[in-house]
Amino acid sequence: MTAAALALALAVFVAPRPPRHRLVPVPRTRRRLPRLAVAVVFAAAIAMALPVAVTLAAGILGATLMLRRRQSDARRAHAKEAAALQSALDVLIGELRVGAHPVAAFDVAAREVEGRVAESLRGVAARARLGADVAAGLRSFAASSNLPAHWQRLALYWGLAQTHGLPIATLMRAAHRDVVERERFSARVDAGMAGARTTAAVLAGLPVLGIGLGQLIGADPVSLLLSGGAGGWLLVAGVTLACCGLVWSDRITGRAVA
Repeated sequence: MTAAALALALAVFVAPRPPRHRLVPVPRTRRRLPRLAVAVVFAAAIAMALPVAVTLAAGILGATLMLRRRQSDARRAHAKEAAALQSALDVLIGELRVGAHPVAAFDVAAREVEGRVAESLRGVAARARLGADVAAGLRSFAASSNLPAHWQRLALYWGLAQTHGLPIATLMRAAHRDVVERERFSARVDAGMAGARTTAAVLAGLPVLGIGLGQLIGADPVSLLLSGGAGGWLLVAGVTLACCGLVWSDRITGRAVA
């Protein structure tokens, strides 16, 4: 009852007001901190109301879900940056083919994309104007990028052009083909790993199905698992094993894609 009352109070507190009560739209950045504070207070209240074992199991499950969400966000950021880099290299090659200076070509490519790729290309153009080592700058950009290998290869191609006098347009075209083929291969491998990720998630959720079936036949496993005795620690053990299996399967599939 305490947990239900706390949940109802939180829902009433964070529920949006009707439009007629809103005089000025509140920016999202200003509302994020109060909601976070409310969530922390709510979590602390739930932890005090529930047994220690149940709270620990919930914490393990929440940490695992947050970790998997971060990995999913990282994959999306990788794909977004790869697409931006391919577009930028395509524009860069087009500018170099018509005889544009490499500095101007980098500026044009930076204006056609956004995010880290645009910032990095603007940094390359700035270093080139000042006469600094552009290859070293590209290698430094690789440290903060989701695509360090691609930036390292761009630095290598730029160094070859500067050292041996090779045409930069030809080398950038080779870099573009290399990026496209590698990302295409990674996308195929990632698509192939989708089945393995789904299988791991289904296997991790099978115990929940078993608990539901036990509840339907009247065994009442929920009361046992949510108690503060041995059932609660069995819940902790089960949740820990399931979460470890998910994390381990994500690690295996992540290595295959990388």
